[in-house]
Amino acid sequence: MRVLTIIAALTASTLLGGWSFDRQGPYCLQDRQSTNCGYPSLQACVVTTRGAGGYCYPNPKYVEERRYTEPRPRRSKSR
Repeated sequence: MRVLTIIAALTASTLLGGWSFDRQGPYCLQDRQSTNCGYPSLQACVVTTRGAGGYCYPNPKYVEERRYTEPRPRRSKSR
């Protein structure tokens, strides 16, 4: 019963929220050992390179999230 509850909880969290570590940022940090593309700004990436070394570049796989906007009301045609 516990196993079923744990499986249900993991399934629900995956379907509803997704995994947080798979989120890509617009900038990547490349160093000798790895690549991290989770930086939200170029400034945040550059600050990290000062301590860790490496270099920053734009993430070629980044797709900006779409934001919902309210539709504009239609103008009525008056004749």
